Amino acid sequence: MANHINVIGDSYKKFGLKHTSKSTACLPHTIRFFKKHILTPKENSEISNASFSGGTLIHLIVQDSLTKGMKVAEVIKSEKIQNKINEYKPLDEKDEQKFKFIVKLAQETALNHLSNIAELGGQEWQDEQEQVLWTPPVKTYWLMYIDLVSKTLLGDLKNKFGNPTLTKTKGWTYSNVKCPDRPFYSDVQQVALYNKATGLKPFLSYASNCDRKLFTQENCEDLSQESLEKALKELMIYEIAWEKKLELADGDLDTLAWLCCPDFSDIKKKSFWWTGVAQEQIDRLLKHYD
Repeated sequence: MANHINVIGDSYKKFGLKHTSKSTACLPHTIRFFKKHILTPKENSEISNASFSGGTLIHLIVQDSLTKGMKVAEVIKSEKIQNKINEYKPLDEKDEQKFKFIVKLAQETALNHLSNIAELGGQEWQDEQEQVLWTPPVKTYWLMYIDLVSKTLLGDLKNKFGNPTLTKTKGWTYSNVKCPDRPFYSDVQQVALYNKATGLKPFLSYASNCDRKLFTQENCEDLSQESLEKALKELMIYEIAWEKKLELADGDLDTLAWLCCPDFSDIKKKSFWWTGVAQEQIDRLLKHYD
């Protein structure tokens, strides 16, 4: 039997798209259109907040500790981590304070992740392993970077951060946050994709500065093989729904824009997806509806 050759579908190629990812597939379509078709890759990468940048920071600390055999305190003092901290540009005072608390409590959060991972037994870890996967009938491939991979396991690190509050008597304070008793479904979909690509058993490590929770196939039904297969199928549905819009638009950006009408109320309120977005970038989006 001849080998089947996977080819990226015309609906993607007409828009210059080469692949998808779990995070992209899960975006609301308006936000996906804005991030992938209005912003440049550089502009998209520059939109951040304390939670996103703090999450990257914790990932780097845990990964370097595991893969380089360094103590957490040593990693935090390293030039790489200190540069990441100093590079962050806060959106406002509250965002600045949140990032400062995340940095201040980074050691506690990282150590909680490491305590979770220690429960998995002795493993040799690699970080940020790149994988690709085709899942027909999706007409492109999934690109992924897996946080941690060993010979038998793969896993993703999930951080839970508190929120800063300005008080009259104590100044800025920070809330302690508990980890969930069940993994978030989007995280299950993520490791379902990783599992399909590698065949390795998945885990999810959740950590805050004061709490931790490890989910594995041994203690969590949501990570059973049956559940993972269902989660992957539903993730594919998200992507196929986007494909249908690409097919209808047939390479025309204005048509795609009208299939992804923005929520003007969210834009005006600067809700989650619009925080840190420049007005010029919003204007660039809205021109497609003139």
